[in-house]
Formats: sequence, C-alpha cells, structure tokens
Amino acid sequence: MDKINAKVFLTVARTGSFRKAAEALDYTQAGISYIISAMEEITGLTLFIRDRSGVRLSREGEALLSHMQQLDAWERQFQQTVNELHGLEKGLVRVQIFDSISIHWIPGIVRQFHDDYPGIRVELITEEDSVRAEQMVLGGDVDCGFFLTRVNAELDVFPLMEESLLAIVAPDHPLAHLERFPMDQLDQYPYISMKYDHHTGIQKIFDSRGVTPQTAFCMDNDYAAMAMVSKGLGYCIFPELLLQDIPYELRCMEFEEPQRRTISIGTASLDNCSRACLKFIEYTRRWVEENCK
Repeated sequence: MDKINAKVFLTVARTGSFRKAAEALDYTQAGISYIISAMEEITGLTLFIRDRSGVRLSREGEALLSHMQQLDAWERQFQQTVNELHGLEKGLVRVQIFDSISIHWIPGIVRQFHDDYPGIRVELITEEDSVRAEQMVLGGDVDCGFFLTRVNAELDVFPLMEESLLAIVAPDHPLAHLERFPMDQLDQYPYISMKYDHHTGIQKIFDSRGVTPQTAFCMDNDYAAMAMVSKGLGYCIFPELLLQDIPYELRCMEFEEPQRRTISIGTASLDNCSRACLKFIEYTRRWVEENCK
C-alpha cells in the first residue's frame, strides 16, 4: 500500500496526461510515469489506457476511482491531524543547498513540502564549498544540508543519488568527435576551472592522474563558464545534473574512466533535530526516489 498514491492517480485521471499531471504536482513526467507503473505493478491491474491522445482510465481504473477519492480525502485528514499532534503547523527549516540541486531538485521538493506544511518556512542557504557546508550543519547554522562525495562521519547522512562528472567542450573542439574524453588529454588543452573544484570532487580527477591542467580561466559562475566553453576558450567539468536544459550548444562527454560522485542529505543528529527537519529530509528522499530514477 505504500506505493498507492491517490493524489497522483486522481490528477492523471483529471488531466488525461502524465505531462500535465507532472506540472500540476511539480513532479517530473518520468516521476509520474514511475508512480503509476508502480501502482499497476502492486495491484496487478492496468489502471490507465495510454494512446496518442494521452491517457485515460481503464475499466479497472474506473472501478477504483471512488476508492481513490476516499483515500485521498482520508490521507489529507490524517496528515492534518498528525500535523496538529506534532506541532508542525508553524516553524522554520534552514537548509544548505548548492547550485545544481537548487535548480533541478529544490523547487519540486519545497513545493511538495509546502503543500503539506504551509506553515513551515523553508530557508535556503547556498554554499558550494562542501567542507564549509558540513561545518554549517555541525555548527547549527542550518538544520540540514546537501553534501557531495565523502561526508564527515559525525553527520547522520542519507545518500540520495550517484551522478556522473562530465567534460564539456565546444562542438568544434579537437576532442568533440570522440565518444569519451581521454584521461591522458586532461592537461593537453586549456581548462576552465571553477572556484570550488577542490570541494566538489572535480579536482580529484586531476589529482588521481597526477596532472596539472592548463588553467586558462577560473570562474565562479556556472553558466558564465559554459558560455566561455561554447566559444572555444577551453573545456570544463560539470556534474550531469547541472547540465540539464543548458542554454548553450556544447558536447557533454563522459570520461574514458567514468567519474562519479554521490549527493547526500544529512543533519548533525537525527535524534536531536526538529520534527520539521526530519520531515523535510523524508520528503527529499521520497522526491528523489520518485523523480530521479
């Protein structure tokens, strides 16, 4: 039953479209499709008919419609009562974030959280330096935070997703025709570094090979660096999450030896943090699971 999502079922039925349902609920279209498929798997029924005109309830889906409406109403009433019992009508959660998730994750997570807990204010603090981010959480400057790669053992952390680090080059770069970026070419072409390369897992790529890149520019703005790359001024390295929907014509290349890093969320102590913080972490984990498959 934990895979039965009445709100998603009813929104898809109402809109007749996974895309429109995703927009209404602030999910990704893939996330909506995953949830519906999971419900069909757990029930053993085809709930929606999918064709070129969109999606519509199947005969089985029609039979379950009234039950889904009752379940949705019960869940909302249940959550409201739980909120009141736990004192989650008002409050503040301070969350440390970094650029790529602030663009692609945070709006969806906060939207879902705000829908259920409108009285809890979410304060977002951007910090690209992963070491400083951990210190902010341990020191109580924020309630929880998002981390990269290795994490301080004193923190209570939940891994969320592993993502690739990719080289980006202009379409006419000498290496752009290759399927993967060769590791032995790391120091053979001008490189555009980012201010926090040492704290995001990127500098480790060079250190592991014992090479020093030909740093042509050092930037502190991701999109400005991408613009420089698009003009052929050097190559750069970015996480794949940040390279979604970029406004520049670039060639994104996985490395010959794939490079990965892990995104996590954590707090100083699960035993001592606020209920609102615990709930935000719970919503984050669920949103990532549903939308980042």
